[in-house]
Amino acid sequence: MNKSNYIYALGLSLLVLVGCNKKAAPGASGAVTPENINKVNVVNTDYTFFSAKGKVQSESTKINANLTLRMKKNEVIWASVQALGFEAARLKVTPDSVYVVNRLKDEYFVGSYNMLRERYNVDVDFKTLQDLLIGNFVAAENGREKLEQEGPVQHLRTLRTNLQIDQFVDTTKFKLKRTEVRNLQTKDYMTVDYQDFEDLNGKPFAMAVLLSIQQPEGNASKTTVVAVKHRQVSTSETSLDFPFSVPSNYERK
Repeated sequence: MNKSNYIYALGLSLLVLVGCNKKAAPGASGAVTPENINKVNVVNTDYTFFSAKGKVQSESTKINANLTLRMKKNEVIWASVQALGFEAARLKVTPDSVYVVNRLKDEYFVGSYNMLRERYNVDVDFKTLQDLLIGNFVAAENGREKLEQEGPVQHLRTLRTNLQIDQFVDTTKFKLKRTEVRNLQTKDYMTVDYQDFEDLNGKPFAMAVLLSIQQPEGNASKTTVVAVKHRQVSTSETSLDFPFSVPSNYERK
């Protein structure tokens, strides 16, 4: 996967700080009361506005860049990727559309989730994407789930159309530690590991995220691994900006 294609993969897979913020701080969180979701005891991150700054790296695609991430719960996900002192890409995701500007090739993408499913075999919705990015447990809604206790880990398997979603919750922290998503039709397989937990508003928050995507290619498969390491994370009730524009000379993909 070249750097240009990586910009879209990053946007589709994952796919700043202002006043009155609450910031992540080192150290263990105090006692928190988990909520019970699908019979799983879990602590999710609460927020109206969320922002983070950090690094995104991928040895397989030779990417080493700064990442700025902003979110408004249930409304918008915004990200900017900066490399070599300039912005390489900008992403904006809403509940019905995805926008990506690739400044490396002077092009952009605008599409619906249906278009993503048809063109890229990416079966995702906005709520699932925002939960994956922030490390929150994704609730099952159709009753097709199976729960198992595996030592200090609760494992919930959910079936959603052609997706099999496995979530693993650490019962010592009541926090999601790993998510696996398998497309039963295309055989695509994605794992997300949440690591390096710090305190955010009295609850544990993963400051490191490791994303791995495996896609079949003939008799073999290609694997893309992306690591995100947050330096600064905060939540706020104060509105954030989500600027997005496309230069008139850019080509639509």
